[in-house]
Amino acid sequence: MSGTYANVDAAGDVAAALDWQDRVDAWPQIAAYKRRTYELLRVDAASRVLDVGSGTGHDLLALGADAIGIDASLAMCTAARARGTTVSRAVAGALPFADASFAAVRADRVFEHLDDPDAALAEMVRVTRPGGRVVIADPDQGSLVISVPGVRAELTAAVRRLRRDVGYRNGTLARDLPRRCTEMGLRDIGIEAFPLVLTDPDDAFGIATWVAYWHQEFTEADAAAWDAGMQRAREQGNFVYALLYFVVSGTRAS
Repeated sequence: MSGTYANVDAAGDVAAALDWQDRVDAWPQIAAYKRRTYELLRVDAASRVLDVGSGTGHDLLALGADAIGIDASLAMCTAARARGTTVSRAVAGALPFADASFAAVRADRVFEHLDDPDAALAEMVRVTRPGGRVVIADPDQGSLVISVPGVRAELTAAVRRLRRDVGYRNGTLARDLPRRCTEMGLRDIGIEAFPLVLTDPDDAFGIATWVAYWHQEFTEADAAAWDAGMQRAREQGNFVYALLYFVVSGTRAS
């Protein structure tokens, strides 16, 4: 669940968490919005860019030799350094850089996990130079669509609600980022939406385990129906998991 990426180093299987992130990042629909975040930074390969929550380092490689990453996870930092990137262990709400240090600052799938997203946003703006760009990408769990063959709508709705409201610290924050960016003094605010559509339940972020994970919210009959629906989806298809990723950008005022 989301708690894995809120504290990767405390995960039950850290190596699996890193491997899963690399796998998701390679999906074409994820790669598409990532490319757009790079474009919106409006920098060249020689520009000093900060990637907040840089994970295993793929984005740092794409951003160029002068890109620097920070991540709260030691395991993520170690994986990123092994790829030849420059990364420091730090938290988003207390960036270890001077004011106006970077031409642009980026965060991807970070804000949904943060205890204090406003503090992180303020820090990103602080370390961006006047006229520089801030770009944030996050999914909005309120946009989640799930269809599991043979599973009644009420059960699916309950699972969606838990994923949105309990599975993430900030499951619907993405839709509110334009307002928050404006209040932090950014201008030229833009928001774009990128869909992710999955048809294999075993790709869908562990969805087969969600009812068991939140077992206190469901009956044994619910669990049996969910498991049966997942098996039908594997055998017959007709499974849908769709989610919107929002990319929000802005410019720090001079």
